[in-house]
Amino acid sequence: MLIVSSPEYIEKLHTELLDASTTRTVQAYFMWRLIRSYSDALAEDIRKPVQRLTAKLRGTNAKVTKPRWEICLDEVNASLGFMAGRYYVLDKFSGSSKKRADEFVQSIEEVFVDRLPELTWIDNVTRARAEEKVDNLMLKVGFPSAYPDVMSPVSLSDYYSELRMEPDSYFKNYLKSRTWDIVEQWRQVGKPPNKSKWLMNPQEVNAYYNPVFNEIVFPAGILQNPFFGNEYPDYLNYGGIGVVVGHELTHGFDNSGRHYDAEGRLVQWWTNETSKSFDEKAQCFVDQYSNFTVEGNNGRVVHVNGKLTLGENLADNGGLGEAYLAWKQRYDSDRQSKKYNNARLPGLDNLTPEQLFFVNFGRIWCSKSTKEQAVQSALTDEHSPPKWRVNGAVQNSKHFANVFQCPVGTAMNPAKKCELW
Repeated sequence: MLIVSSPEYIEKLHTELLDASTTRTVQAYFMWRLIRSYSDALAEDIRKPVQRLTAKLRGTNAKVTKPRWEICLDEVNASLGFMAGRYYVLDKFSGSSKKRADEFVQSIEEVFVDRLPELTWIDNVTRARAEEKVDNLMLKVGFPSAYPDVMSPVSLSDYYSELRMEPDSYFKNYLKSRTWDIVEQWRQVGKPPNKSKWLMNPQEVNAYYNPVFNEIVFPAGILQNPFFGNEYPDYLNYGGIGVVVGHELTHGFDNSGRHYDAEGRLVQWWTNETSKSFDEKAQCFVDQYSNFTVEGNNGRVVHVNGKLTLGENLADNGGLGEAYLAWKQRYDSDRQSKKYNNARLPGLDNLTPEQLFFVNFGRIWCSKSTKEQAVQSALTDEHSPPKWRVNGAVQNSKHFANVFQCPVGTAMNPAKKCELW
């Protein structure tokens, strides 16, 4: 079975683009894609023109490039990521980090399930199946323990046994690593899915939800400042990694992930009535985010694509609410025993723990980009611009409005709020 996630695109690619292009144009395009793919690993006479083009698109200075050590480190990560990940985990991911991260996930899963009966737009049949999907959710935290076991030199050696590197040819090693990776992927064709496989390296600052495995994955790399700190107060950690956990969990129930059931099968497990209610509520987010804009050069204003970004927006909004409720329940139940760390931070006595939860949520998406890059991202990225990932979510958050006492009808507390999960 071949899953085509965007059939309309494939159809239009054929009828509106390929049929209207000459064979020479198509060949030239493929040649350019080949050059673009390999340019970073080739000599300066090829690399420099591509860098100038990229700089023009992003509005940066073509003369400012990555230092050579960083380029080489990126290549190690791309070619021998699990091997490099072993040393990262040994140095940075120790102690109780994994145990605490597991606890965060469990608490947010519980909030998600406990809140389902409050969602009147979901009928009992769909609600029961949603609970089953959360119960079946597979959690991977830190690093893989199989295929390969990052903590086992023997397992790593077996995993990379057919990747033979040469000490004196950077480009040959570049090609070998790509070839090895493609061969490894083709070996999986026709076999049962290997659910122990990770799609990210342990050192990556990222996370993902995989619908066909119904799994959420948090590499060790994201379990660090500003997302997570083993000594951080809980209100910061829940405002950071807690929101990320809720985000990935909610992806299982966004406009795409909801089509996969508890076993990762692409089937219709929602009733027609609940599906219709979902679409109606999701449209609120499409309309809201489509009104957000970014500013380009010469006063150009580009709107966020509310349809393109819908899945990520639903995950951002759901993750924020789930993380806040999970932390607040823990915090309110712990006023006497002080089992959890919610110590106040020196110099921030003017902010409550509730407010600092949201402050850290804003902090994790702090970023800076050129106007060209902002426009390019708004046009192509399935994520909303960082500013709107934060402001869009808090506009819909009743908790945020209460904590900061935002008057109704203001930008941060509009009268109409979008809500799903």
